[in-house]
Amino acid sequence: MCASVEGSAQRRFDLTMLHAAYDAFRRDMARMEAADAGDATALRNGWAVFRFHWYAQHSAEGRSLWTAMRARMAADHRPPRALTVLDALDAQAVRLVPLMDAVDAALEHGDRRVLARYARELPEAVRVHLDFKEANALPLIHGTLTPFEWGTFDVEFRREVGVRGLGVFLPWLLDGASEATRRAVLGLLPPPVRLVYRTTWLPRYLRRRRWSAPPVV
Repeated sequence: MCASVEGSAQRRFDLTMLHAAYDAFRRDMARMEAADAGDATALRNGWAVFRFHWYAQHSAEGRSLWTAMRARMAADHRPPRALTVLDALDAQAVRLVPLMDAVDAALEHGDRRVLARYARELPEAVRVHLDFKEANALPLIHGTLTPFEWGTFDVEFRREVGVRGLGVFLPWLLDGASEATRRAVLGLLPPPVRLVYRTTWLPRYLRRRRWSAPPVV
């Protein structure tokens, strides 16, 4: 193992934001399953926020986490199983693309029958993907990445979301989250950001209907 990572097997990075995001994706998929197909505006609003954050997360993870882990695993001659996990992760992500495209098309054309089908298929596929990622891929982060490589994820995600996007991301992330998760996430942020979240971002988020169900805050 290369010297820069040697001794890092015991290092534990804080994965709070990753787990919180995965829970938010699961929450949105549960709301999609339960949504009223006749409330097209709320469905489109909910789907737009989910879709944006899903692709932002996927792109940031791909560039900063999985690419760096592949390179380091190959350089350190890790057991094949570790790379197999990342291969499986990629395959699952690819299989989600046509399902998400189908939801896009169904919403665009107002096809309730197609939407009802994929409102069942997509949530199950998303849950399987996230469960696999949490159980098999995230544990590899601690013993593989350097602190610099891990920190790159935050940079990449902020680049994907943008400065203004943070005002939607944070209330979306914490919508319906447990009190423990809410405290953990807000505790990672500086006081000025927490203040803006409570006074501006959250009220604005609550004014927009999504999934034909009220947000839980």
